[in-house]
Amino acid sequence: MEPVVLYGTSWCAQTQLLRRYLERLGVPYRYVDLELHPEVHPTLRFLTGGRLSHPVVYVGGEVLVEPTLSELERALWRRGYLWRPW
Repeated sequence: MEPVVLYGTSWCAQTQLLRRYLERLGVPYRYVDLELHPEVHPTLRFLTGGRLSHPVVYVGGEVLVEPTLSELERALWRRGYLWRPW
């Protein structure tokens, strides 16, 4: 299973909400702070169609730009990270 990757910033409330949500679900993920790792900006722009948006979540080949909790949950379920929709 590919790792879930969350791109965001420490000061973004939506990023922190998604981090807490993934932790609560027990989904392993890698967090990339865009301020600490500017070298990922070109990759993120590629994934988002040219915009440096955040948060962005990469879930098993699927890219979610500024997702809601419901959108993230559905993507996790589709990719097999959750056993059933919550």
